[in-house]
Amino acid sequence: MSWTPMRRLYARDPLRHFLVWLALYLGIDIIALNLESALDLPGHTVVAIPLAMLAVVITIYLVRSGVGRDIGLGVRPAVSLPRLWFYLPLVVLVALPLSTGVRADLTVLLIVAMVVHYVASGYLEEVLFRGLLLTHLLREWPATSAILLSALTFGLGHATSMLADQSGADTIWQVINPTVVGLLFTLVVVATGSLTAVIVAHVFYNIIAESAQVPDGLGVILTGLAVLAVYGPWLLYGAGGLTRLREDTRTSGAPVH
Repeated sequence: MSWTPMRRLYARDPLRHFLVWLALYLGIDIIALNLESALDLPGHTVVAIPLAMLAVVITIYLVRSGVGRDIGLGVRPAVSLPRLWFYLPLVVLVALPLSTGVRADLTVLLIVAMVVHYVASGYLEEVLFRGLLLTHLLREWPATSAILLSALTFGLGHATSMLADQSGADTIWQVINPTVVGLLFTLVVVATGSLTAVIVAHVFYNIIAESAQVPDGLGVILTGLAVLAVYGPWLLYGAGGLTRLREDTRTSGAPVH
């Protein structure tokens, strides 16, 4: 299979390239979730396989076309092994829902389907939003605007849950929380130059949140804001995120502010 047309689209119009992959992801997700609901099937059982297939397809494309390394996929994080404490706030954010306990209705089928679903969706969302979109925005926009727009776009992308038979109130919480977490993940990518940590964190965040007895939406959002308030400035000023941005903007020509 030739990936030349998509590679040319990435070089010519990276935003449209991102939108093509985003449309594929959202289309599969919405159709599968609605089918799951219409057939009254257990959660995650329909959507898991098609999203996993899409994840395989986009990975083959990114590797063979060379786009993957350009967006930080498979790139070694700029954090050495002795500094693994660097990710401690991410671990706290991801694992905290377990403090409320684990759901009693989990079955083997549900756990397997949930893991496949969230591995695929977490990977795809990071490649799309923190990979393809953020890379383009940082090259064309001021860094602050690019970071904020990337996080906001990620949050608004979760509004499609309304098309999958979710209530408006739940969707509002589901837009705000991903925006906060998305901003934090974006700063991690800026500081490390790699998607590796955020892919792992995103996958475990979703799996643990779904498996645990998560409190109300406001509590989750406040937790995310607290971690962001402490970890975010450190990622920019203490971990070298701002320095990396300045180095990248010298080649792209986009202003930092």
